[in-house]
Amino acid sequence: MPSAAPARSTLRTHPAPEVTQADTGLGTLFERWALNQLLSRLRADLDLRTAVEGPDDGMSGIAGLNSLPLGQEGVRVSLVLPHQGRAELARRVWSFHAPEAGFETIEEWNGCRLPFEDDSFDLAWNFNVMTRQHDPRSVLAELARVSQHYVLVFVPNRFNYSFGLHRLHHRVARQPWDHGRIDLMRPQPWCRWFTELGMRVRETIWLDCPWWPDIVDFGQLIADFCPPLKGLARRARPENRYRWLGHELPYYRLQNYPAIQQRLDRLSCFEKSRLGVLKRTFAHHVGVLAVKEEISSS
Repeated sequence: MPSAAPARSTLRTHPAPEVTQADTGLGTLFERWALNQLLSRLRADLDLRTAVEGPDDGMSGIAGLNSLPLGQEGVRVSLVLPHQGRAELARRVWSFHAPEAGFETIEEWNGCRLPFEDDSFDLAWNFNVMTRQHDPRSVLAELARVSQHYVLVFVPNRFNYSFGLHRLHHRVARQPWDHGRIDLMRPQPWCRWFTELGMRVRETIWLDCPWWPDIVDFGQLIADFCPPLKGLARRARPENRYRWLGHELPYYRLQNYPAIQQRLDRLSCFEKSRLGVLKRTFAHHVGVLAVKEEISSS
């Protein structure tokens, strides 16, 4: 494996959560594939040269890989991932799948200010973390400050047909709700905040639209709703369907996995649809892409 890219020195780090060493399940497979397709399109449409992602990473599985497709296409990426163990694993995976990419990890995040100058990046973006921020509007303002052109934010989609089931599952299992503010899981508040920050909304993006429900671990759901079926629940858990370590991830060399490519093509009919109502019903995430007014008016 090629040597990892050097990390930027840190001034402050957060206590590291558990470091997830593998990606598991069909859900993560489809989610990463859909996001990779989108980022590749945006890179070409917006002529992206530099990008920053963070703070943190809301994708399941190995943290720090969301922007890797941009790095593979020549975009210089800065990743704000304020947990040392996860940042170290991300660097190893990046060095394997994108050894020539310009890439750095920044583990410094004090919850208030990103450690970059104004207008430092073509794109500043965040995937599925903003609803859990203490002050999401201030974090959005920070993304706008460090971006020269575009800001993109993804959050869970509360309009997904299974959202109520997931809420009920938390109640039945007596688990605290850990996905953040429900009122921010739709595009409207983000559109309003972008406007207040002097930015124009360019696109609303319904992403990750397979047929199965969102944010539901079927194995755990079966066990919690019907305890006698715990044996079936164990067989239904994601790690018993797919499991890939960092050097095996199929998303970045999909041509080497023809069976997976064929399966993704069969599952992507909603993802490729242009019917907004259909996509909103099945999308697991919704994103809002905004552009600074001086760019949009030029």
